[in-house]
Amino acid sequence: MSPRELIAQPITLPCGLTLPNRLVKCPMQETLATPPFYDPPMDKFRNLYNQWANAKYGLIITGQVQIDIRYLSIKGDVVCHNDSLREPHSSKWKEWAELAQAAGTPCIVQLAHPGRMSPAGAGNRPGDMSTICASPVPVQLGDGWLNKKALNAILGTPREASIEDIDEVVGAWVHGARLAKEAGFAGCQLHGAHGFLLSQFLSPHTNRRTDEYGGSPEKRLTLLKRLVKEIREVCPRPYCLSVKLNSADYMAAGAGLSTDEGLEQVKWLVECGDVDFVEISGGNAENKSSKLHNSFGAKTLDKAPKTSETTRIREAYFTEFAERVQGLNSTVPIQLSGGFRSRTGMADAIDSGVCSLIGLGRSVVLQPDLPAAILLNPSVPDEEAFAQSHMVKGQWFANMIPVKVVGAGLAIQFFYHNMRRMGNGLKSDPDMSIPSMVLKDIFETFRSGLVQTVERMLQSFPWQSKSSKID
Repeated sequence: MSPRELIAQPITLPCGLTLPNRLVKCPMQETLATPPFYDPPMDKFRNLYNQWANAKYGLIITGQVQIDIRYLSIKGDVVCHNDSLREPHSSKWKEWAELAQAAGTPCIVQLAHPGRMSPAGAGNRPGDMSTICASPVPVQLGDGWLNKKALNAILGTPREASIEDIDEVVGAWVHGARLAKEAGFAGCQLHGAHGFLLSQFLSPHTNRRTDEYGGSPEKRLTLLKRLVKEIREVCPRPYCLSVKLNSADYMAAGAGLSTDEGLEQVKWLVECGDVDFVEISGGNAENKSSKLHNSFGAKTLDKAPKTSETTRIREAYFTEFAERVQGLNSTVPIQLSGGFRSRTGMADAIDSGVCSLIGLGRSVVLQPDLPAAILLNPSVPDEEAFAQSHMVKGQWFANMIPVKVVGAGLAIQFFYHNMRRMGNGLKSDPDMSIPSMVLKDIFETFRSGLVQTVERMLQSFPWQSKSSKID
């Protein structure tokens, strides 16, 4: 079977949902929602999701949807709030589900809670209200006083989630799963990676509790087990339920989630009987060496490698962990995300049994039509079938910024910026540099502020008053 035929194979998940091929559009935060409700911004999503819906992915996973309007991970996150199931909010969700699945590709909603990673001002949270975490462990980025001061201002120190907080979080996640179901999506994914709240309960670095939610590897799984059980009660199959996990959280030895404990978490998920596929990714905000979060500055592929019977192609970042998962001999499909570039590398991962699904993240922003145009296109030969480089130009600008929490975020902002372009009906601009992106954002902020100022001035004039008359 050729590499193209391998990735073009359909697959049926345990819930009965059949995916037309093995390519999954990973969740990338669109950053397009607006206050006060942060509903799906359909004026923008029509432009953005229309491109992904018609690109022949096997599955689409939405950008992160936060389950609590007080805790956003970034300005512009979509939120499933208390009134999302009521009009006029629910109609936007239904339109989103219909649009994303218009060409026959199923779509599921990623549901998330950032926990201690929610910056001040990103949601409807009072300024003096702390974030929550499994334990009161602050984020650490850099050792300098400037980094510490910036982090304290942006994130602060989280408070330990009480049992009441946990009950509320579980209720919000179940509400989000039900909302996805009633809107017409094929299912949902629980975000348990990248240092977010669920990940914070799973990792011994951030979970130092001694109650039923922490103190041992088994107890650190309690929140995840509860979420899977209670969501399944409300959303039985054929609703698709997925979980995204870190392969390991790359902290200092002995501090973070070990590979062995991460493997046990995957083992429970594939054996519990309620999960339809598990996505393996990696990395978090405190990474020291994660390839996923530090791979913006190098061009990694000029020509697609050739397949070989003796030498496996190992493009993905977390293949070593996925190979250990393979030893579980599970019938639950594994999705591997991060680092895939070539058709041959993707096909090799599937052929070797390392994974069943290929997650594509940044590539879906740079080349929204990647599957239809290249990876599944029989007219494109294997040696030319690869995704565009993830290299972000102008990294020197980000490296010059002394505050790591700001500088390190500029490369990923490049992808958010391009999704906003796509939402506005423009094409993604892979050749944009970080300095030019910053200047454009500054100009747009200034222009938007100027327009709002002029509008307020005009509204204050007598001729704009409903009671004014012209004699």
